[in-house]
Amino acid sequence: MAQKPLTFGIIGAGMIAEKHIAGLQKTGLVNVKWVARSDESRLAPFQKKYGIEKGTTRYTDMLNDPELDAVIITSPPSLHYDMFKACVKAGKHILLEKPAAIKPAHLSEMVKLAEAHPELIISDCSSRHARLQPKFNIVKDIVDSGKLGEIYFIHHNAVARQSRPGIEYHPTAKWFLSKKIAGGGVLFDWGVYDLSFHLGLLGDVPEVEAAELLFMKNGLDQKDPGTDVFDVEEHFAARLELSGDINYYWERATNANMEAVNETRIYGTRGGIKLSFCSWDDNRVEFFDVSENGRGTARSKTIVVNMAGHDDNDALSAHFVNALLGREKVQMPLSLAAKHLDIIFRLYGRAE
Repeated sequence: MAQKPLTFGIIGAGMIAEKHIAGLQKTGLVNVKWVARSDESRLAPFQKKYGIEKGTTRYTDMLNDPELDAVIITSPPSLHYDMFKACVKAGKHILLEKPAAIKPAHLSEMVKLAEAHPELIISDCSSRHARLQPKFNIVKDIVDSGKLGEIYFIHHNAVARQSRPGIEYHPTAKWFLSKKIAGGGVLFDWGVYDLSFHLGLLGDVPEVEAAELLFMKNGLDQKDPGTDVFDVEEHFAARLELSGDINYYWERATNANMEAVNETRIYGTRGGIKLSFCSWDDNRVEFFDVSENGRGTARSKTIVVNMAGHDDNDALSAHFVNALLGREKVQMPLSLAAKHLDIIFRLYGRAE
């Protein structure tokens, strides 16, 4: 028998909502029945564009629909807390955009609520550019094989110029520039992906024993942001000490007076790995070791990862649908996303 389509609702109708809808429709297993958008004048055109039957300016309307199986929350982060609680209360499965919450107390309450409802499939979206793409599995297989020996250092940096969300990237979404709405800048926006990838390679086993914020900067050019509020960071660097005697150096910038390729270097006692982990970056993974079980000559090997046909957003949609159908285990449950966000909250606390 053919699988009955799952019925979805989307809260929010911005750029990321469009990517979710496109991904869901590609699965052939979903009917996107509802969309909630605060701007009523733009609601009907959005529905028409994607063939969505029901539209509302009040997201709670869709939660009263007994046919609705799942909801994707794509609103700005400051709204996630109240929307999440309402969706859980209504008994809907949830795909929650990252970051899950912008306040530690809210996040803790959300995790407890999710744990109290194990019948609901709840997934955070920070697996999007990390655990749901081919490079992650290639590198994790090498780590798990023991070929690197004991990992003792991870170095990650990605420094760009004028690639800020809300200014150069998706310039209409000015909420990205307000800490009150977005929670923070590049550390919040990209940090969840970095930790999802790097800590995932370690099996999410190590605990953070110390977290040091080296610096956090903004105002690194004089470009008009197009809004009166621009109080999020553009550039940060931090150092984490993880259990197992692992050090982690971490630097990111969406704007700095410098450029550095998105690169991760993983150092082990028997070997090392270098890669750019995003799916649109170089598809080569470099593996370094010493011949004759460490007694011979230094050597390297290039692994070319097949990225053909992979789309991060499509992979996320397919993964959540498969989780709802019992075919896959959720890669990023809220409790794990919270573990990563707790690290980020600690670093923001250092800044304050």
